[in-house]
Amino acid sequence: MDNEISDDDLKKLFSEKLSLLRKNSGHTMEAIADSLDLDKSEYFRFLKGLRLPHLRTLLRISRKYGVTLDWWFKELDDLPRDKNSMRQKTFELQALSALRKFRPEKRPGVLAALKILARTFQQDARGF
Repeated sequence: MDNEISDDDLKKLFSEKLSLLRKNSGHTMEAIADSLDLDKSEYFRFLKGLRLPHLRTLLRISRKYGVTLDWWFKELDDLPRDKNSMRQKTFELQALSALRKFRPEKRPGVLAALKILARTFQQDARGF
């Protein structure tokens, strides 16, 4: 089946989101690993997409960052199969994360600017 999700897909998605959360937290990899009671090398393997966490570890990580379990893998239904689509998804995740840093009253303006940039990006990608 073409739409089957591979372990590599899961690892990549988890790794990208974990890296994004870690960067946004402002903490070092070592500090987060310690706070989660994880071996630093194990946390590093999660960040690099070499390994997936056990469910209990995923629960601890989710609680630390205040995200739900479904947040990690909600994109699996429409997981892109080409590298350009994956880059677009990564950009979208980073943009949404950056948007959350703005005060709520500023978000609509920033979101409008991001939509304009996205349309421009799509037009450029089509060669217009």
